[in-house]
Amino acid sequence: MEIYGHNGIQGSFKGSAEMKNCLGIEIGHYRIKIAYAENGELREFISERVEGIDRNDMRQYADLIKDLLKEYAIRCRNVVFVIRQEDAYVRRFELPLMTEEQLRLNLPYEFHDYIGNEMDKYVFDYAMIYADQEKMDLIGAACTKELSQQFEKLAKMAHLKLVGLVPAVLGLEWILEYAEERMADEKKALETKLNAEPHKKEEKENAKGAEKSETVKDYAILDLGTQALRIHFFRQGIYDITRTMEPGCEEIEQIRLGDKNKMQELGIEVEEENREETDKEKMAAVLEEQYRTRAVQVMRVLNFYSFNNVNNTIDSLYYCGGGARYGELIDALKETLDLPVRSVAELLPEVSLDEEDEWIDSPQAYGVLLA
Repeated sequence: MEIYGHNGIQGSFKGSAEMKNCLGIEIGHYRIKIAYAENGELREFISERVEGIDRNDMRQYADLIKDLLKEYAIRCRNVVFVIRQEDAYVRRFELPLMTEEQLRLNLPYEFHDYIGNEMDKYVFDYAMIYADQEKMDLIGAACTKELSQQFEKLAKMAHLKLVGLVPAVLGLEWILEYAEERMADEKKALETKLNAEPHKKEEKENAKGAEKSETVKDYAILDLGTQALRIHFFRQGIYDITRTMEPGCEEIEQIRLGDKNKMQELGIEVEEENREETDKEKMAAVLEEQYRTRAVQVMRVLNFYSFNNVNNTIDSLYYCGGGARYGELIDALKETLDLPVRSVAELLPEVSLDEEDEWIDSPQAYGVLLA
């Protein structure tokens, strides 16, 4: 596995943004998401529901990928696969300053609490955040060799060139990094403009006030997943920790789609055309409770994080994931939380919002192409 970012490239991997074109692919529980970028700019995003495919059958997934690329007329062989949060271990840690060879030997032991004595079954990689003459600040990642080999097999079967495997949370981090760089460029452009127009006193004072703010702030991103909700916390734009909440949005989707088993469980008429007003009211009440319960869960996690990190500079909660499609869920979050609730799309305004419902389902599939 190879991860990259932070002030350059690790190992021999060359970031996908340096390539003419590249695919970012994430295989979720119920959907496959494909981002296609040229020179780092998103050109196409595909979110296709996956049903009836064995998760371990790489041949079926390879055929599906080939069919989708053909359907959307995408001609590209380079691919970065996104490793789902539950399939990888990602953690930030400090080590004494050491050589790269020593780091490679010590890296597996940083994951001992997660994988015990099965280190030989995993592959590891790291990205350097900061180093001085005494210590190193790093992000390390680990996934099973079996999973790594599955992705290699999938790429080969789909006639793609595997460029790298990247944990999902790092795809989100690189969106933040990209957004911060864009804001810095906009600030520089504003300063240049104001220096050329000295008579605009008020604008100049506003720019001076902006200079006093931190260059990189803290972030919280809520992934409204099918199996679980996850809040990823980023300290000064760099991944810090993830908090997972269950259940996810699967039950909400089942109710909204009128799933037969779920309707029977709730005592609601299965056939939509035969439902009485009382059925509709009961369905609405159940959904409202589902939204409220999840919003309260999110509030508690945010409060707990703030209690333990009193100096954090999180000023908004950004959301993404399949659950972002449910406007009532987003409204419940806005009503419950003290923080502004915003779409991840606001971090990348240059990406067409016409496609928002699609690409914010898995922004990490695009994020892994920004390094």
